[in-house]
Amino acid sequence: MDRGIIMLSVGSKIFVPSYGAGIVSTVEFRKVYDTIYKFVDVTMMIDNISLSIPVSRIEAYRVREIVTKSILEKCLPIISSECDKIEKKWNKRYRQNNDKLYNGTFEGECEVLRDLYYLKRKGLMPPGEQKILDKAESLIASETMLVLDITLEEAFNIIRSLGQNS
Repeated sequence: MDRGIIMLSVGSKIFVPSYGAGIVSTVEFRKVYDTIYKFVDVTMMIDNISLSIPVSRIEAYRVREIVTKSILEKCLPIISSECDKIEKKWNKRYRQNNDKLYNGTFEGECEVLRDLYYLKRKGLMPPGEQKILDKAESLIASETMLVLDITLEEAFNIIRSLGQNS
């Protein structure tokens, strides 16, 4: 997905890899070490944390707008689709999954969740990968919540029901 240039204003719904989806709460200038910078404050949907990002670093943070409803509807079924190939070495798979989550594409996040749900159902998922599964669920749920205008709990329920159907 091309991140392109995004317009950030109060109320904008954005996605920050590693943190999930959030809503821009303020856009303001702040003085830091005698230099004035423009900052965007984002209230994240997961853990209700506030993230302050310098506008000049938006690209480095890999910030993007949340996906559209049509992209969400296209990608969520990936979670319940068949796994075609899963890396057998857990440490390599761990790195690949972390990379997909860090890249921040909704499709990649859904693929990670599909593969980890599969491993969990088969009893093949090492305990260390549970953390990645939880992270992927949270990232997808936070974005689903904002796209569909539902609660976080409802978003988790949708995602987990897809995981059980695969």
